[in-house]
Amino acid sequence: MDLINRTDVQALATSEAEGTHVSLFIPTHRFGDGVQADQLEWKNLVGEVEAILLEDMRRTEVEALLAPARELQNDAMAWQYMADGLAMFLRPGWHQTYRIPASLPKLATVGDHFVTGPLMRLLSGDEHFLLLAVSQSQVRLMDGSRHTVRQIELDDVPTALEDVLEIPEGRPNQIARPMSTGRGGRAVFYGHGAGEDTKDSDLRKFFRDVADGLVDVLHDQTAPLVLVGLEQNVSAYRQVDKYGHTLDRAVHRNPDDLSVEQLHDLAWPIVEERLREDRQQLIERFQQLHGTGQVSSDLAAISQVAEQGRVDTLFMKSDPWCWERVTDGGEAAVARLGKDERFVVCEQVDKAAADTLAYGGQVHATSRDIVADGEVAAILRF
Repeated sequence: MDLINRTDVQALATSEAEGTHVSLFIPTHRFGDGVQADQLEWKNLVGEVEAILLEDMRRTEVEALLAPARELQNDAMAWQYMADGLAMFLRPGWHQTYRIPASLPKLATVGDHFVTGPLMRLLSGDEHFLLLAVSQSQVRLMDGSRHTVRQIELDDVPTALEDVLEIPEGRPNQIARPMSTGRGGRAVFYGHGAGEDTKDSDLRKFFRDVADGLVDVLHDQTAPLVLVGLEQNVSAYRQVDKYGHTLDRAVHRNPDDLSVEQLHDLAWPIVEERLREDRQQLIERFQQLHGTGQVSSDLAAISQVAEQGRVDTLFMKSDPWCWERVTDGGEAAVARLGKDERFVVCEQVDKAAADTLAYGGQVHATSRDIVADGEVAAILRF
């Protein structure tokens, strides 16, 4: 599963492990001719990083460090199941890969820490959302962007009423089958002939178990979530929902009859409206604070107060990202952290974002309405 949350990003940004850290990002295609081009783009990016690493490391060390990236490079099947962006982080003896439902820059960095700025978009909710299709026969969680949604595997969450349904002894048409909640377990009986009250009770128990199971899956997620389902099922699920970012508006349709594309098309307008409202509120708040000393657009000043935990909200300019503007959006940006003057500003922006996150602040990566001429803007705490 590729759901990445605030804790994941913070762990990457604050890694104190020894050894060289490599961060790799590319935009990817979900299907079509672009898939093969993505694979080649990845090969070239890894090749450029390899050349840099060989300047300071033995070949055997470089090959070991980049082995996961090379393995992915040669896995043709994996490239058939990408999202909108791909990120990989490597250090000696460890690596992590994420398929990202948002576009990323073509970027590779080598240094004593990871670069995480391009991931911040996922934490602000901008063009990133979650969709939960609820029905008695199938529950599906999806990770989405402006263009599409992708299903997330729910290994430890019941996804059908029969997974948790227990029928009292003596009920007709009973069939013994093992529970399949993903946690293993005993055999239970279920079948037909239940009274209406029992059916309602079973449904409430099912949705309660789903909501409980999703607590761990959605831990530290902040993206808006859209419910899709028949009105009675959506209403029943809301009563037990534990996710704090579920939208009030829902799609009242039977999701079992809808394709992935149809689910996206129905949910996106709801998400877009919410994101537009949130952005407008942030812009208005920023403008209202002008002249009070509580806002700044000076990168040096923001970097300093971010280290002190004084940034409430940081706005980063993106599309194109700082790294892309250095290379004019053509070739991939390949940077030796702390040693390439071209990317000094980009590194400052990335660190300010990481520091803001570390102290509980919010980071928004698409607020170009606020960030006019510089790279960042911020609302300060005090």
